[in-house]
Amino acid sequence: MQHIKHLILSTLVLNMLSCGFLEDKTKDNEAMAVTVQDTTAQNAPADGYIVTPHVAHPKFKALSAAFETQEHRFEIDRCAFKYNGKSFFIGDTEEKIIKIFGKPDKKFLKPEKDRYFLKFSKLKLKLWFSKKSFKIISLSLNLNDDEMSEELPYKILKFRGVPYQLDMTLNEFIELSDLEHSETLDHTLYSFYIKNEKKCLSIPVKTSIASKPAYDAIGSGHITMRGDFDPKYSYPIEGFYITLRK
Repeated sequence: MQHIKHLILSTLVLNMLSCGFLEDKTKDNEAMAVTVQDTTAQNAPADGYIVTPHVAHPKFKALSAAFETQEHRFEIDRCAFKYNGKSFFIGDTEEKIIKIFGKPDKKFLKPEKDRYFLKFSKLKLKLWFSKKSFKIISLSLNLNDDEMSEELPYKILKFRGVPYQLDMTLNEFIELSDLEHSETLDHTLYSFYIKNEKKCLSIPVKTSIASKPAYDAIGSGHITMRGDFDPKYSYPIEGFYITLRK
């Protein structure tokens, strides 16, 4: 009988110890889960992507220095544009733009349209305005616009803080930044665009880079077909188009 009592008592003690161990283990797991959540929150991406220039690239310093020596300096950032150090952006008035650029070469209006543009031929720049507010709604910088036959008065512009020399291919340009094909830079059949770019003034930014994507060719002659996108080959950039998505 005494032996049986000892056996029951031992079993109870073991059960109590097991419960305490499991409770501690549960607490440890919960603490670990909180730690993982905190770490995940800390490492979570921001509310959008911001292009980062690769200032350590061998070409970056020389191109930036050459940019600063130009008489005409054009910069296209995410929430601001600059011309010769004077800032403007979407939402600014026609009056402000004329103060910065001077009188436009053309003001184009169509009665049936709800917008119009001012064209500055020397810079190959079009600024689109709303007819209701007379404020900028988008920017179009067409580097190869045949209608604007004048040669550009600059050889380098800055896009997202990254210098672009006019004879560079797209791939040469993105080497100067952290842009990557498929990761942060995607494409349509005709141009490229920045994926998930950080909002500006709580409004999504739509940015197109006019450079023809390259594709593998399948077959030959009359039965040649377009294959997969080839990120290893690229063409020069022909323009930049920026607007805010309503």
